[in-house]
Amino acid sequence: MLRRLEIDSYGLIGHAEVEFAPGATIFTGETGSGKTMLLGALDFGLGARAGPDVVRRGARKATVTLAFDPSDELRERLSQDGFALDRGEEATIEREMSETGRSSVRVNGRPSTAAYLREIGGAIAEIIGQHEAQRLLSPSYHLALLDRFAGDDALAARAAVSAAHARADEMRQTLEQLTRSERDAQQRHDDACFASAEIEGAHLQAGEDERLNERRRYLENVERIEASLRRAREALAAEEGGATAALGQAGVALSSIAQIGGELDAMARAASALQSEANDLAAAIARALDAAEFDPAELESINARLDQLDRLKRKYGGSVEEVLRYAAQAREAIDAFEGRDRRAAELRALLTAAEKELSEAASALSSLRRSAAAALGRRIIAEFGEIALGSGRFEVAFEPLERVGPLGAERAEFLFAANAGEPARPLSRVAAGGELSRVLLALVVALAGAREIAGTLVFDEVDAGIGGATATAVGARIGALARVAQILCVTHLAQLATWADRHYVLDKSEARGQTTISVREISSRKQREAEIARLLSGESHDAALRHARTLLARDAEARSG
Repeated sequence: MLRRLEIDSYGLIGHAEVEFAPGATIFTGETGSGKTMLLGALDFGLGARAGPDVVRRGARKATVTLAFDPSDELRERLSQDGFALDRGEEATIEREMSETGRSSVRVNGRPSTAAYLREIGGAIAEIIGQHEAQRLLSPSYHLALLDRFAGDDALAARAAVSAAHARADEMRQTLEQLTRSERDAQQRHDDACFASAEIEGAHLQAGEDERLNERRRYLENVERIEASLRRAREALAAEEGGATAALGQAGVALSSIAQIGGELDAMARAASALQSEANDLAAAIARALDAAEFDPAELESINARLDQLDRLKRKYGGSVEEVLRYAAQAREAIDAFEGRDRRAAELRALLTAAEKELSEAASALSSLRRSAAAALGRRIIAEFGEIALGSGRFEVAFEPLERVGPLGAERAEFLFAANAGEPARPLSRVAAGGELSRVLLALVVALAGAREIAGTLVFDEVDAGIGGATATAVGARIGALARVAQILCVTHLAQLATWADRHYVLDKSEARGQTTISVREISSRKQREAEIARLLSGESHDAALRHARTLLARDAEARSG
């Protein structure tokens, strides 16, 4: 339920504060006084798209602050989304628009986005204006309203149809992709076979090119290697002047004094260790020298193999590992092509199962829709009697689709006849503006009666095009609806304004070349009588005042009854 709305520098509104009643809060004023602009500010606070043109001329920014009591479901979602409230704490939305077009949003004091407000806005308030009445002319909207009226079972069935349709569509597309362009598929298969045979025939090993390159460098430098090894062996193992002999002499000399002190003993052991390592190194050099032999045939074989690897890398990848991966992919492509018939049979079976599931889900949804259509018709016709459409008829016509779609197996369209004896026809062909507004009101009441109302219902001049006894009947219906839901209503009709639990008047004034819209609450009996009289006749003369008193007294009695 909405609690408060505070507006600063939005459009022509300099500053306004509105406290909402639990029942009906009514806004009236002269034509062009800004009633719809006030609801525009509310819509802005609920995330409606807007630009810098909403900022009042001369102001740096427009600000709208909204306080409300969220439903239990919305309170839980706010908590999950990081906007938790303490028990019993009211929620707040603050949205700003700068003169440069920059928007900012805070939910319960924490940064958020306009997109998030649009997600949760429908659970806070549902704005039903003249544009909403025009949506009644769209059969696609009729189907959505019918499913909404049918309740959770229908919405779940609709979701099941959508999911089944997506699965069937995926199977169908996969099958079409598999069977499309046989010539291209055959060419890709042949290319994969050639690549696989060429790569597998080469018997590649990971890292092979690196090992071969290292061996080639050795063979190309074998003479240098042999000469260096000889010099190294001579330096280590020569009988006179060799490093091993010198280290042995040093070890003998140090061993003779090792027992004198720890440091001398450590030196002797180090000399012995160095001699041992030098002997090991000399032996390793001798073995390498024995193996240092140039083999032209081996070098030729290595060069040929590296040339083969380079050709494969140029064709299939920059390294042996990439060539091996290409071969694995080629083998997968070959297996996939050779298993096409089996895969196609599997997909056809899956598609058949998915289409059967879709057909069954659509059939269940159709049954729920037809039951809901009959119940909705009865409920709306009952409402017609309350809003001066007692002879009207309402029906839901179904048209089967050639193929089950994501929304089911049929289209739905609302049919209406205003008078007895007339055939029911599509709303777009028969309903005048006033009739359309009343049909919308009947729909809203019917839908509200079929479910718990999640948020506030906001009527923006839904009374357009009606007057007299019809206006009186519509006003009474708005009053009755306000007993079970919070209602906000912008109206130009006295017959609706008399049902206000809280009544605001919007005034437009001009000063220093700037127009300003102000919002004032009227709560005294005299103020309300004067405003109702103005709505009735345009001025507050005695006859209009008497009529206003009569209307207010009658509606007050109806509310108390």
